[in-house]
Amino acid sequence: MKKNHTWIRQITRVLLTLMLTLVVSVPVMAEPKAVDVGTQLSNMYTVTVASGYLALRTEKAYRDANEIGQLYTGESVELEDASDSTYWYVYSSKYDKYGYVNRKYLANSSYECTVSVQSGYLALRNAKAFKSSNEIAKLYSGDIVQIADTSDDTYWLVYAPDFDKGGYVNKDYLVDRNPVIRKTVKVTSGYLALRSEMAYDDANEIGRLNTGDIVQIADSSDSTYWKVYSERLGKYGYVNKNYLQ
Repeated sequence: MKKNHTWIRQITRVLLTLMLTLVVSVPVMAEPKAVDVGTQLSNMYTVTVASGYLALRTEKAYRDANEIGQLYTGESVELEDASDSTYWYVYSSKYDKYGYVNRKYLANSSYECTVSVQSGYLALRNAKAFKSSNEIAKLYSGDIVQIADTSDDTYWLVYAPDFDKGGYVNKDYLVDRNPVIRKTVKVTSGYLALRSEMAYDDANEIGRLNTGDIVQIADSSDSTYWKVYSERLGKYGYVNKNYLQ
């Protein structure tokens, strides 16, 4: 019997040792990180060029020496910093790199328009001119495009998801999909302050808007300061309406 008891004790020790080893070796699972899908989607932009490529750069300047990547229409980048009026800081999963790109060549779903023509089609072009030779696609009523650049009085740069192409279209045949009024910031120099209240005070500045920035009008009842939403900054605030067009 004593031999049996000794054997049982030995087996028990072995089993306990194995159990302790398993407990120590099991990795501790990290708590799942909460992800705001809406924010992620709004920060994702599609490269939109009518021809060539969009350079990913190491600095906010147009120089061959600072190019670290070539981004083509349809490729995606994630916005990290949109504070500059020309160059946005982005992350490119294609290169697994961060860098600067000209913001005029980025589009996303936050600003979409629907094509509306009475007959025929709306030409997507590789240049801002009415020529049959520069047509690269035909857009019909109901087709959706994402807006990249609205600086031209006639031709806007857009991304056409159905064709995975970027190009220029006559803006007169586009209808904003969102029932909001949009205005474009225009200042001769400096910036237009986005403010937390309707008053000219350095202390109430919550953002800086540059020429070409687009804002949505939330309230235009005041004679000077309108409440707007900045699509670039993702903020509501007040601006002097005299610098909107």
